[in-house]
Amino acid sequence: MDVSIVVPTRNRSTLLSRTLRSALRQERVDFEVIVVDEASNDETPALLASLDDHRVRVLRHDIPRGLSAARNHGAEHAHAEWLAFLDDDDLWAPDRLFRQVSAARESGRDWAYTGSVNIADGRIVRISPAPSEEEVMAILPRFPILPGGGSNVIVRRETFTQVGPFETRLVSGGEDWELWIRLAKHGWPAGVREPLMAKRIHSSNMFGETDRIVRATRVIETLHDAPIDWGRMYPWLAERYLREGR
Repeated sequence: MDVSIVVPTRNRSTLLSRTLRSALRQERVDFEVIVVDEASNDETPALLASLDDHRVRVLRHDIPRGLSAARNHGAEHAHAEWLAFLDDDDLWAPDRLFRQVSAARESGRDWAYTGSVNIADGRIVRISPAPSEEEVMAILPRFPILPGGGSNVIVRRETFTQVGPFETRLVSGGEDWELWIRLAKHGWPAGVREPLMAKRIHSSNMFGETDRIVRATRVIETLHDAPIDWGRMYPWLAERYLREGR
């Protein structure tokens, strides 16, 4: 098996339905989908029970454990060579996994990333091509240069185990960036420049909550004992403040 796709979710049945369709439409790779249901009490359990696809497995938490713990739990049950994490409100192009796995294998790298777009009200409102591999290695420790958050990167399962899981102390965001920093310390990534994933902009986006981002950034600064590039962070945060009407 090529890829294990881990999808953490909680009370987003409407968004989750389309997200799972985009996962199950991946082409030219052998994959499994592991959905980690964080004690959903909406229509999510019914949606998951109705799925008739042998590629999907469901793990349910009776009490929410948090995004990092949910991803880590899903990874513990993965069988494939590669791990890919897909947030329950994001979407992938059908060739996304094939192209990232191919790029990583061809270059002998243990992790790979791509570009991203943002979608609001059914329209693309931003296109973020992937940065160069040189930019990632130079900038990632000080600024989250990879677009798309946790749904962007794939990593060899063996490397994920070696580098360590998502940091469960980061409960307010930033756990994806912090793991990417550790992956960059492990070795260079493979980049696919085209945007092969989409973030849907909606009222419950975690990455739109600027106060949580600031708190998480200060934790990452402490964990890695390295200064964050606040000169880059402030304009990035300002855009989110505007979106929040602040």
